Amino acid sequence: MVQRLAVLLLLTVYITSTLSFSSQHTTITMTTIDKSKSLTQADYKAKLTSKSKIDATDVATLPKPATTAPSNIKFLGGNDKLAYLLPPDALSMTRQLYVLDTKTGEKTQIKVGGVSKEEGKFSLEEQMRRERLRLMATGVTSYELSKEDKDGKVIGLIPNGGGVYIWDTTSTNDPQLLVDSTHTNLEEGTTILDAKISSDGSTVAFVSNEEVYVMPVEGGSPTQITSGARDVEGRTNGVADYLAMEELSRPEGYWLSPNGSLLAFEQVDEAHIPSYRLVHQAAPGGLAPSLVSNMSSKDMVEATKVTHEEHRFCFAGE
Repeated sequence: MVQRLAVLLLLTVYITSTLSFSSQHTTITMTTIDKSKSLTQADYKAKLTSKSKIDATDVATLPKPATTAPSNIKFLGGNDKLAYLLPPDALSMTRQLYVLDTKTGEKTQIKVGGVSKEEGKFSLEEQMRRERLRLMATGVTSYELSKEDKDGKVIGLIPNGGGVYIWDTTSTNDPQLLVDSTHTNLEEGTTILDAKISSDGSTVAFVSNEEVYVMPVEGGSPTQITSGARDVEGRTNGVADYLAMEELSRPEGYWLSPNGSLLAFEQVDEAHIPSYRLVHQAAPGGLAPSLVSNMSSKDMVEATKVTHEEHRFCFAGE
């Protein structure tokens, strides 16, 4: 009875929260879901109808109550404009960057280039970082601002679609791509993590392929400034260790000085920690998928193969 009541309360809170962002007071319902593949937020949204009931699985998958409100609200120099992140509607987890003119009330979307990644498309590094940050949103999920200079100029840094974009907040121009994984100084297809901009707006830093890079905001080539971690089992530079992120709520693994001339970073060596295998038991197909007659031995092996990942996990006593 207690469990049923809890589910009913959760469903009530969810529906109320969702309708508060909607102009029409209609009941949100869900059609039957195809369980043969992993569905993204976009898939669930496309299946919303008014003919079937919403269940606990839908509540856990769709945006949770209060997660569709504006976030990362910052003033853009002075007090005239506010920047913030917001989904395009109450049923989306994809956030976009907006600027609000506090004098006129005009809202403008800042159009950032790149193709935003959906769930299931992130690299393992990104997945782990998103998990530790408890980050469910997609699209533009963060941005940074420099301090206002003597001319009132504020420079913004926006990671999106695997690239890093620079935004002159005093200009009407769209943010410009500074660097992405196609740059000749980076390994092709590598993930750019935790991009930061110095307070004076002169320098950008980020982590790529276990090492830290810096480059000027004006453009040019990224320079690798740490070494000794790449291709070394169990070692990273500039990435917060598991305990710092998961238990101490410290996601940063490096810190830029205000003028970008110095950088402090964390080097983690966890080679002595045994690896632990995580089996994706809830993956499409499950642990015991159906086999069909006349299936070859090779097909049987593939059909019963379950995806997994391995991580060094610091169990108590180890």
